[in-house]
This record gives sequence, structure tokens and C-alpha cells, in this order.
Amino acid sequence: MFKNREMIMAKVAEMPTGEKSQSNRYWCLTCKMMFSMEDPVCPYMPKVCINSPIPIELVGPESTICLEKIGLFYPKIPQKMLAYLAKGNPKEIAEKWVEVYFKFLEDWNFEYKHEPLQVLKSFIISISGSETGQRIRSGAITLVVTDIEKVWDANRFFAILKPALELLKAKLNLKEVITVDSLDILGDMDTGKYYCPMCSKFFEFSTQKDSITCPLMAQKCMAVPTDINKIKYNLDHLIRVYDCTPDLYKRFALALDSQPGAVEQLRTILTEEWQFEIEDKALEELSNLFGIRG
Repeated sequence: MFKNREMIMAKVAEMPTGEKSQSNRYWCLTCKMMFSMEDPVCPYMPKVCINSPIPIELVGPESTICLEKIGLFYPKIPQKMLAYLAKGNPKEIAEKWVEVYFKFLEDWNFEYKHEPLQVLKSFIISISGSETGQRIRSGAITLVVTDIEKVWDANRFFAILKPALELLKAKLNLKEVITVDSLDILGDMDTGKYYCPMCSKFFEFSTQKDSITCPLMAQKCMAVPTDINKIKYNLDHLIRVYDCTPDLYKRFALALDSQPGAVEQLRTILTEEWQFEIEDKALEELSNLFGIRG
């Protein structure tokens, strides 16, 4: 991928090491991603990345847009599992998820009160996996969730979202009237599914193409994420990604009651949508990372 890879690796090895986080929580100023890991080294390209992840104790993530990137571009697998698990009372689920969300923001040292609209949007994207537009007028906000039925039953999703927004409004001290709407953009077209051979990340968004530009660092990354039908990968690669991804999805899932058949539902998504070959041990490991029981 890099013609001067050896030179880059040697230079990176000479650079000052990063500072260790006591909580094992980091974020990157360049790619805006967040990591749960032991050492302050990029978990995806440790030998060639010139950036040092920042401990949240030193500087907290600068915006909840970090969560938006994960929700929009990573596989919608955890959101589809949340949709499967969220079978209880919608208002009670909303209360639990809002509590989980703000506890997560506090644990990760977000200074979120200065960006209330972004906090709203990041919450919606985190649980839906769907892009969310907004129409803002004096005293009123309309939030538009796109292609929600790619992941959720729309009626079920909005039954949870509407009471959640009222709780979020109160927490963020927003006075505007908030309404929600939906819009199908992709329609019947399949979402694009890709694997990057350099960083071993998986992506799911937009429509299917043979390859894409990295959605996380479009102007800087030299790698080419490729249609999953045209490249080899295995479930260990997906486990690796979620092993160092913050545990927000796991927290959302554990706030819900377990549901019969949840692990088998995860197996179905992995095999039918992502063409993984599944071993029980790996499935158990990924289930634990997603907070899935039953």
C-alpha cells in the first residue's frame, strides 16, 4: 500500500510514545474515532499511523460526532440486534436508553452541553444506524430519519424515539418543539457492504459499489475498502473491530431484557447478510461484545 512503508515504520518507531489512559479509553484527534484498549497506539495501523490516541483523562473527545461516525459507517449489526431485543414498553426502553447514553458520555468525559443538537443527532444515529437530517426554525426542530426500515420496524422505532427525545430535551435544556419524520432514500436498494484490507474494518452505508473511499478519513487514507463479495475476510476481523470500539451498543443491549433466540438472530445476520463462516466460540465472543444474551 505504501511504497515507503519501511521508512514510515522506522519514523513512527522513533516518535514519542503516547500517554496511557487509566481507564483504557482513548480518542484520536485526526480520525475522530474512539477506542477501548490498554495501550496508546492506533489499534488498526499501529506501525504506520503517525497519530497517538489521546487519553480521555487528558482531553475528552471534542464532539459526539465521534459516535455518529461509528453509527453511520460501521455495520448495522448491533442496531439490528437492538431492534430485535427492544420488545418491552417503549417509554421504559426510552428511559433506560437515555440514562445509558448520558452515563456513557460522562464516562468518556464528553463536554456535551455546548452541542445539544449534535447530542440529539448522535443518540438517534447510535440506536438507528440511519442518517438523520434536521429542519431548524425559530422555536421548532424537525428531525428526519432516513431509511429507518433498513434496520428497524418504523412504528416501533418512533414509539421509543419520541419519549426519548422529551427526556433528552429536558437533560439538554432545549426549549424548542421537536418533531420527527422519516424519509426513504435507498428504497429497495441494498446498502453497500465493504471490508478494508489495511485496517480490517467493515463498513455499511449508501449503495453497493465495487470499492469506496474510506468514509472515516476520505482525504487522507490510501486504502480502498472493497465490496465484501470481492475480498476475503473472517469473523475474527469483525471481533477485533468491536473489541476496541467503545461499548455503547453493549450498554444499550444490557439495559433490555434478554430475548429467546437472540444469539441465533445474530448468527443469521452474520451469515446471510455478511457471508461469515461462523464458529460457536467466535459467535459467543461477538455476542458478549454486543451484550447479547439468549
